[in-house]
Amino acid sequence: MNTPTNIFSLLETPEEIRQKLGAKAKALRLFKGYKRVTLSEKSGVSPETIRNFEQSGKITLENFIRIAYALEESGKLDGLFDLPKLSSVKEIQQRKQALPQRGRK
Repeated sequence: MNTPTNIFSLLETPEEIRQKLGAKAKALRLFKGYKRVTLSEKSGVSPETIRNFEQSGKITLENFIRIAYALEESGKLDGLFDLPKLSSVKEIQQRKQALPQRGRK
């Protein structure tokens, strides 16, 4: 059995994730019974941009957020970059300290 040398080779590529998000947005739009024009009116994003997003996954972050709001999915974005849950007293004490302003690694 050939073992991958890079852990990231096991994960989806950014392109695969983009395409999956576009397909999921399309499925949710259709589930809600919206035409692209309806979603366009609700989100302020052009129907062409919505079509491109659904087919290729390519979209600006601002338009992605607008579509998420229009599809009532914006709450899921809120937890995207949350800090990990605390599991020990030591971690609680460390968290009380100010977060560093720069990374070290």
